[in-house]
Amino acid sequence: MSAATASIPALACPQCGTALTPDALSGGRASTCPRCRSELHGTVFPAFWKIPADLSGRAQQAGEGEAVCFFHPENRAAVSCEKCGRFVCSVCECTVGTRHLCPSCLSSGLAGEKLPELIPWRFVWADAALFTGIMPLVLGIFMWPFLIFSGAAAIFLALFGWKRPGSLPRGRRRWAAIVGIIGGVLQIAIWLTVAIFLYTSRT
Repeated sequence: MSAATASIPALACPQCGTALTPDALSGGRASTCPRCRSELHGTVFPAFWKIPADLSGRAQQAGEGEAVCFFHPENRAAVSCEKCGRFVCSVCECTVGTRHLCPSCLSSGLAGEKLPELIPWRFVWADAALFTGIMPLVLGIFMWPFLIFSGAAAIFLALFGWKRPGSLPRGRRRWAAIVGIIGGVLQIAIWLTVAIFLYTSRT
């Protein structure tokens, strides 16, 4: 068997798994599996049967005494992984932002320990505290019965998220948390003032 024949992609019967020839599903006509005689329908684009180019040329072969790739010992190392320190070739190199990672570290970043470059969004506790601390004050008298709850929520959000990771581009935004705490305290003070006023006015 030639190298070209061995690299041709495999197309198998979905019923019995028998390998099919390149002309098995050509022209959009129905065909039959040579083994289980199942009727096959479909169209395979010619590009599927195209023999892929040899990708080994992307990485240079390592010479004697040169650093080699951790995953491909026959390839010369191009960079080292910035997380684990393994040497990798140009085939294995994964560029994430400005960092160079090996496939293992990239996989762990996708599955478990999230890499900052791979996090699409993050809940910012300081911004939530800022909104909860300011917006009820803007609405004012229309929601004064709920100020005790929104004020306590603003203080809780600010304190709970004080040491948690902040915004990816803007950081923790501690000033927003502080403003949220101040707004929460003002809300509670306003609620107590109105409640005391209503109570004394009825007595």
